[in-house]
Amino acid sequence: MLLETYFKHIGLKKPDTISYSSLKEIHRHHLLSIPFENIDIISQIPLTMNPSLVLKKISSGKRGGICFETNSLLFSVLQELGFNVSYISTQFWNQEKQQWNPEFSHLSILVKINGQNYLADVGIGGGFLEPLLLQDQYEYSDSNGSYRIKEQDHSDCFILQKFNQSWKDLLFISIIPKQLHQFEKQFNYFQTSNETIFTQYKIVNLLTKEGRISLSDHQLKVTKNRRIFISEIKNEDEWQSIFNQLFNPKAEIKG
Repeated sequence: MLLETYFKHIGLKKPDTISYSSLKEIHRHHLLSIPFENIDIISQIPLTMNPSLVLKKISSGKRGGICFETNSLLFSVLQELGFNVSYISTQFWNQEKQQWNPEFSHLSILVKINGQNYLADVGIGGGFLEPLLLQDQYEYSDSNGSYRIKEQDHSDCFILQKFNQSWKDLLFISIIPKQLHQFEKQFNYFQTSNETIFTQYKIVNLLTKEGRISLSDHQLKVTKNRRIFISEIKNEDEWQSIFNQLFNPKAEIKG
């Protein structure tokens, strides 16, 4: 049932083969169909990493979620299909503190196909459309930006960089497999701490083939072919109207 509901929601036929091509299609369709968003956190509704409950929220409510939700769902889908997958801990570069965020602060997926390692991640607001090959100097570009992988001294660690006038560190990647329960502390932190932006204001972000649509409390930002268009939002009613039109024509979210 999980696979049937998931593939119907993302508008993709269930793949017949375990391959990079099928992984790429799943990853892309997921990101074009399921937004990154924190509305339940703002509404003080507890989140879950139970894949069945996450999928119910997404499919029935036409919603999305943060990395712990969407990547744990994708993990279960890939595992049920027969992919070789592991949970891995990745850490964003904190520009303000000039250090990597804590371990387990971001949940990603390692996928092994024909002896090669790929980073799958549908929990980055405005990330890469296709899984990335974890190989030194591997580069990838799409409508959202250009990315590069750099292998560290130990072959089980990599850094993902994004190009913004120059290459800048984005994500520290350890391919050592983790267990889902190890992410619980950080998962709860992002739902409750006043130190995280997730508890401060609404964030809704959906990738498109040309870029992405980003909605915050007071601003709509549309990125198309790397050009940015910004509109200010005057009040909650206008926000709700934009949200319903662009992300969810059936639901009404307040918070």
